[in-house]
Amino acid sequence: MASGEVSGDAGAAPTAEGPIARLRAAVGTRGASGASAGGRLVVRLVPARIRRIYVPPAYSAIDRAAVIGFGFVCGLLQAVGKLPRPQDAWGYWTVNLNSLYPANWGPDGQFIYPPPLAQLVTLLHPIGWQVFIVVWTTLLWAALAYMLGRWAWVFVGLGFAAVAAGLPFEFGDVLGHALNGNVQLFIAAGLVVALRGNVLGWLPGLLTKVVSGLGLGWYVLRGEWRPLALSLAAAAAVSAVSFVIVPNQCIQWVDWIIKNSSVPSPVVLEPIPFSVRLPMSLLLLLWGARTNRAWVVPIVVGWGTPALYLGTYPSMWIAAIPLYLDRRSGRAARARVPSGDLGPVAEPVAGRG
Repeated sequence: MASGEVSGDAGAAPTAEGPIARLRAAVGTRGASGASAGGRLVVRLVPARIRRIYVPPAYSAIDRAAVIGFGFVCGLLQAVGKLPRPQDAWGYWTVNLNSLYPANWGPDGQFIYPPPLAQLVTLLHPIGWQVFIVVWTTLLWAALAYMLGRWAWVFVGLGFAAVAAGLPFEFGDVLGHALNGNVQLFIAAGLVVALRGNVLGWLPGLLTKVVSGLGLGWYVLRGEWRPLALSLAAAAAVSAVSFVIVPNQCIQWVDWIIKNSSVPSPVVLEPIPFSVRLPMSLLLLLWGARTNRAWVVPIVVGWGTPALYLGTYPSMWIAAIPLYLDRRSGRAARARVPSGDLGPVAEPVAGRG
């Protein structure tokens, strides 16, 4: 899509500056005296589009590694019983493929996602629960690190403060999802990946909490039909494989959704009804699409969920932070550097404007 293209000119090649100047120009660091050697190596070896999606400059590798390492320790402690068992992850692990959906939506049956997640986790049973939860929790914290870097510690602190001081659920939501094993952080990180240019980032949401597909309205409102088609095609392909493997589970899920569409939620919901939140979300999405503010999409997805559990939207909203930083960094770079001065300059996807 147009906003995902690399812009800028390579500029004239240096002639008298010597090999050092040519190397600096090749890696895009002319005039950047504070750049680290590691950063220059990444810029030289990793294509601009890949850097833009997966290695954004807002946080350092050390920031991310510290957060991921913390998640790994949490996973180990969960595996040996020193931290409480993550109930959502345990629910995914213990699903019964022969009876995947309960008759009624209630405390006795909380798995309400389409079949692919249950099928995937069941395939992982040979590795055992302990290995699974260490890997799963580490990956959740990796998603958090990808989105927030060192700012993840702010939400860790808020989570502890919520427990210690009895603050509202919203303050502890991010830490709660990171420790409880819920797929929400995967969905949030997927939104960032998708809006930076890889539409496969929509898969975690479309294959679990399908209402996150509300964010696809971003493409509709912008007339970007190719990424919309690719997103839906990828989700359809995975769903088709799932259906071929166990067709009755897909049918059961659709039947369960229809039968329980009017059943009250067994979990406390936000007091603002969906009939109010949906128009708010659509208006925000329209404004964001018209003004090229991709950071509104996670807010829309988090706020536009029909059954929005009390205080559970911040773990989706945090995906707006890196997308907002993408927009700011792209604008600052274009204002600071004359065209052609740094070689090929990559703008953040959906961050132009």
